[in-house]
Amino acid sequence: MFINYEHENHVYNVTVERRHNQYFIMYDNTEYTVEAEELKPGQLKIKLGDRMIKCVITEGETEKLVFVAGDVFKVKKVELTGAKKTKKKEEGDLSSPISGRIVNVKVKKGDNVKKGDILMVIEAMKMEYLIRAPYDGKVSKINFKEKDQIEIGQITVELTKK
Repeated sequence: MFINYEHENHVYNVTVERRHNQYFIMYDNTEYTVEAEELKPGQLKIKLGDRMIKCVITEGETEKLVFVAGDVFKVKKVELTGAKKTKKKEEGDLSSPISGRIVNVKVKKGDNVKKGDILMVIEAMKMEYLIRAPYDGKVSKINFKEKDQIEIGQITVELTKK
């Protein structure tokens, strides 16, 4: 999911991916692993590395307001330009969630991969999105090479499930 947040009249673009009980947040070409626990409705305890952060979240008219250590952050979901509403992705769906450019292909045809392995990296709007293996498998086809343009919904890599 792509979101932006506004703080002191500056907008920051962030990519958030949830896997099990962890969130992987990509900001400024750096990935952060975050764990979040809801203490009670609207109150979160967030673990970022060794830091524990408590915050309160409320609904505004068009955004959510996040209160952290005296600061207020306005968080808004970003709709991708030209993106069509699509059905929910199913396990094994390796279609591109964004339109962008392939910056790294981490696998070759015939490679064995484990669930969670990075298969491909796509760059869009100066952000990188990691395509990960949804299950253990074998790479049967790679549909793009580095520097290729990719459109939202195109299949990145094909895997045979083990």
